[in-house]
Amino acid sequence: MVKLSIRRKVLFIMLAGVLATLLAVGGVALYGMSRTQQSTAQESKALENFLSDSLGAYTENLAKERLKDITITQARHLDRELLIVQEDVEYMADAMHLILTAPEKYLPRQLPDTRGEQDILFGMPYIHYSSALLQQGITPAVQTESGLAANFADVLLPMSKSYRGYSTSLYAGSKNGYLLCLDLTANDNGPASVFPDAHVKAEFLASYDPRERTWYKQGENTIKPVFSSVYRGAEGNLDITCAAPYYDADGFAGVVGISYTVEDIYQTLVEHAMQQKSNSFVLDSSGRVIFSSEKAGVLSVDGQARDIRQAGENGLAETAKSMTAGESGVVSLTIADKSYYLAYAPMPTTGWSLGVLLGTSEVIDPVEQVKDYVVTNMEAFQKTMHDSISDILLKGLLLLIPLLFLLMYASAFLAERITKPIRRLAEGAKEIAKGDFNQKFSLNSGDELENLAASFNFMTDELKKYTENMAKAAAEKERSRTELKVAAKIQTDMLPRNFADFDCQPEFDIYAMMEPAKNVGGDFYDFYMLQGRYLVITVADVSGKGVPAALFMAKSQSVLKNCVLRINNPEDMAGVLTEANKELCSNNDAAMFVTVFIGALDLQTGHFTYASGGHCPPLLGQDGHYEFVSMATNCVLGLMEMPYIQHSLDLKPQDTLFVYTDGVSEAMNEQRKMFTEARIKAALNDLPAAQPVTDILQQMYAVIRQYAGNAEQSDDITMLGLRYNG
Repeated sequence: MVKLSIRRKVLFIMLAGVLATLLAVGGVALYGMSRTQQSTAQESKALENFLSDSLGAYTENLAKERLKDITITQARHLDRELLIVQEDVEYMADAMHLILTAPEKYLPRQLPDTRGEQDILFGMPYIHYSSALLQQGITPAVQTESGLAANFADVLLPMSKSYRGYSTSLYAGSKNGYLLCLDLTANDNGPASVFPDAHVKAEFLASYDPRERTWYKQGENTIKPVFSSVYRGAEGNLDITCAAPYYDADGFAGVVGISYTVEDIYQTLVEHAMQQKSNSFVLDSSGRVIFSSEKAGVLSVDGQARDIRQAGENGLAETAKSMTAGESGVVSLTIADKSYYLAYAPMPTTGWSLGVLLGTSEVIDPVEQVKDYVVTNMEAFQKTMHDSISDILLKGLLLLIPLLFLLMYASAFLAERITKPIRRLAEGAKEIAKGDFNQKFSLNSGDELENLAASFNFMTDELKKYTENMAKAAAEKERSRTELKVAAKIQTDMLPRNFADFDCQPEFDIYAMMEPAKNVGGDFYDFYMLQGRYLVITVADVSGKGVPAALFMAKSQSVLKNCVLRINNPEDMAGVLTEANKELCSNNDAAMFVTVFIGALDLQTGHFTYASGGHCPPLLGQDGHYEFVSMATNCVLGLMEMPYIQHSLDLKPQDTLFVYTDGVSEAMNEQRKMFTEARIKAALNDLPAAQPVTDILQQMYAVIRQYAGNAEQSDDITMLGLRYNG
């Protein structure tokens, strides 16, 4: 067999390939041109039939699906916006409850009175006493309450910043007949009166009683934020309110609310959600239109509270029933002699439903226009193609002969040009394989081989860098691992572990443990003697995990202990948290926070004083039965300065206190289900009552790990057990 060199092989392959390609292309071109003419005529007819028979239905289905997807997406967006309003109302109710149940923390205030001020401006908190209240006389108790409630202005002012640019009112109506309010306007034209004219003001002063308003009555009969039905407001507009009750120490005290005009909430919420002008409306759970782009007709908002399930046209009434049932879909229907596609989707937060109307003509008319355009252009295209094919065949025959000679010469030239740099690359590759990463190639062929040579050079550089970087990375990884081990050791050493040091204290037994989710964690515990008589315990949980949480944990532990050591009264745990919170809020640009449970046990009397900063409720075991300890709802430390409330209880001999972080209650199993506080209580009650606190914590940890199974630990687990021996 004759052996050919690479050059001859390349030359032979290129010539054979070119000739075969020319023959194949020529044959295929002739056949293809003939078939193209036939197929074009057939496809033109088929396309015309398709446009007539199928495109209309396809476009209709596509438009319906697209309209449905958009409606579902926008319904979710609108639902989220309304949920934010509900959360703001719930916050307002909580603020009023906090003010009325902690009178010792607030000073009486006076707000501008609608009857005492010449005018009330938008953005100004004010108070209004109803005529009924004034007629029966403002008692000292009501006067004291209204002065205390006036501190609600400190909640309204910052909250109103979120509603600037909208015609909105934020208020609280007392069961005693007075109103605390702040009105906003959408027109930013400087200071303006909330009363459009003297007549409106006079009527407001004479007849406005918050207890008689629709929003008050609906808010009074619920336990959570609820959107009212559409009603006519004091200024004559159609309004809707999100209202919720608030309570004082004796129970129901009034209703807070945020109200919009129907037109304003549509423009700010619905039109913003749709991102365009659109025929859209919102039904409540009773089938009433509460927001709508329609100014007239069955879908308009007129304040008559019509149920379109009963008053609407046949197709619309049936669709309204599906909407109020929380369903989603797309239907075709006729409203006022005009055909529409109606897409609807539920809004779970409020139980409402969003509907979007699209005229059928907006879908069908473009299809007919496309059909006429395509048919006309296909006829012109067939004629142009016939002329082009004939011209191509003639010119192709004239160019074929000189092209064959040119290809033979070019094949020989290219074969030599290709094989020469390949030989050079092959020799260089052998040197690189031996480990010579300084080997370089210089080719100026101007084609892929030059790029290949550059790639070889890049590869040698990268291989050299890679070997160097691998060595550096290995050293860096070992250094980081060593530093994390040292950090974990330092953090562990910060926690008291020598429980035997307290064996000389027969009044109590104590044990604690902390298992971080990572090398270092954000949980910590602490306990120490104070003034030789008090045992102080602390369990805390810093937000986040890892090194940032560990650093903030170290700061929090130091701050808390220093605050305890500085106080004069060992039983002032609320004062400790208040002072510690001030220090942690200072320079806290990272917005880190910590939940804390701290308590001081008087070893002589068993009196235990404790306070919580947003921490999990501990459990108290008495006679072998554990129950959760009641605590005030205090804020976490590090976010905002505020006072804290403390509690106390008297421990009897053998009473056991179990304190933990949320890594225990929120421990997850393989199905992502939490352990929960209820399981903590059940597990403690299943343990033998008389066993040492050390065994209680170790057995609780075993129960948690058994529940988690093979699931990775998601959070730091910290527990502390304290038994008072008397």
